Amino acid sequence: MSNTRADVLRAARDILTHHSLADLSMRRLAADLGVRPNALYWHFPNKQTLLAALSDDILGSIAAAPDDLAWDDQLAFVATGMRGALLDVPDSAEVVSSSWASGLSPKSIAGELAAAARGGGLTERDAQAVATAICQLVIGLTIEEQTRAQMERLQVTGPSGRDFAGEFSDGLSVILDGARMRAIVPAPIAEVAESKEK
Repeated sequence: MSNTRADVLRAARDILTHHSLADLSMRRLAADLGVRPNALYWHFPNKQTLLAALSDDILGSIAAAPDDLAWDDQLAFVATGMRGALLDVPDSAEVVSSSWASGLSPKSIAGELAAAARGGGLTERDAQAVATAICQLVIGLTIEEQTRAQMERLQVTGPSGRDFAGEFSDGLSVILDGARMRAIVPAPIAEVAESKEK
């Protein structure tokens, strides 16, 4: 029986979970599925498109922020969900980072973050900046955490003693504090003077 696209992505996740990104090759994937490597190209023309689809699949598990949450709580909700989704699958932060950099995977989650920030009164530019800051905090820190975990698992190094959850919480708090300040900054003095003249 032929494998579906979902079967292939599930098998790719399993390789990441039980091995590592370095072990995720089209040949290894085909072997795990019991097919010839060229059978995979029916679904994905190359490894890059496979990784992009895997990235979308992983991030697709993130729940949308409830509409009744305040805009800054929505940002925190999505950021926390993103971190959780990435931590569930080893090496997934690296997969997402490379897929976004290649342009093969849309930054849908960044769009959700920017929309929430705009809902708080931020300008388009500031909303995009907040989304970028949150995404880079989550992806960058998770890459470090997952890399460190693998090094410790392979006994390359001992425990780091770092509190990654605390670093994430502190970093997110700083970003959100800055976003709140941007959202409540009064209109420029020139605009205030102009409105008074009218």
